[in-house]
Amino acid sequence: MNGFSSAISAVGGAVGRYFSVVSFIPSLFLAGFTFALIASGAWGGNGAPDWSKAANAFTHLGNLALLILVSIVIGIVVHPVQFALVQFFEGYWGTNPVAQRMRCARMSHHHRRAEFLTFTGPGPQAYLELQEADRDKRELASNYRIMRLSQRDEFYRLSRGYPERPDDIMPTRLGNVLRRYERQAGSQYKLDAVRMIRHVAFVAPGPHVDYLNDQRQLLDLSIRMCMTSIIAAFVAIAFLWHHGPWLAIALVPYGVAYLNYRGAVVVAHEYGATVCALIDINRFALYESLRMQPPKSTRAERRMNIQLMNLIDHDSTINLPYEQPQSSSGVNGTAEAT
Repeated sequence: MNGFSSAISAVGGAVGRYFSVVSFIPSLFLAGFTFALIASGAWGGNGAPDWSKAANAFTHLGNLALLILVSIVIGIVVHPVQFALVQFFEGYWGTNPVAQRMRCARMSHHHRRAEFLTFTGPGPQAYLELQEADRDKRELASNYRIMRLSQRDEFYRLSRGYPERPDDIMPTRLGNVLRRYERQAGSQYKLDAVRMIRHVAFVAPGPHVDYLNDQRQLLDLSIRMCMTSIIAAFVAIAFLWHHGPWLAIALVPYGVAYLNYRGAVVVAHEYGATVCALIDINRFALYESLRMQPPKSTRAERRMNIQLMNLIDHDSTINLPYEQPQSSSGVNGTAEAT
């Protein structure tokens, strides 16, 4: 299962503003950083890198034009693999034995962390203690109560980065956040968000889809910046490993990569919440577009959607009644395959 990354990939545009932001800016960062290292004479230089020389190189229009051209080329080359990059950072690493061992090790780590945050750590214990104190009307010392409240709230916040079911744990933080919303969005209506998000996006109003695309664009931008910053860190090591303390410059792109990955995790929460809201608000527009009879209650909606999900999966045995448009005459038909 590929999750939201594959399900939403066809909703937004492939080029234009999306391409210019997600592809060009990270490519410009990588190209500019590499150009600065080259212009400083770090590669093969006998002395220390000359950073003033590198700064002067950026003042020449010819160099700037070449830098922009290279950035565009890098962006065009890397843009088609954006989806694969998102999957990689989610934790889809393939069936290679080495990749599987790494996945299993990271999944085991996150299993332990999720259990600590949810059941065995100070946060759950603080929750139980505060609940018992409130129930028994027992006063706790002010500083102690504040500490326990802080532990309860922070552990709860961090636990929201994991799916509810342990079997859904992924090997990365980003993967766990997205998997949580993949399982959660639409589940109260018996809708599978991964299979339904395209259908819902096609009938949702433009502003709703635009907001969803904005969140996806921020997520892709954070991941692309993280990846290019990692590459830039390795480039810095290759250029500066024999320059002693100047090797510490590699920490700059590494820090950028770390911050962007953490930012991607934060954006993933908003992206997932947006998918939840999109389904909540627009699911009846989907039913209407599919000519389905609107359910009269949430219980009836759940029964209907169990069959709807099977119908979406091309099950030809499903029989659902159609709702004819108000302007049409005749009786209701059925969605029955022969």
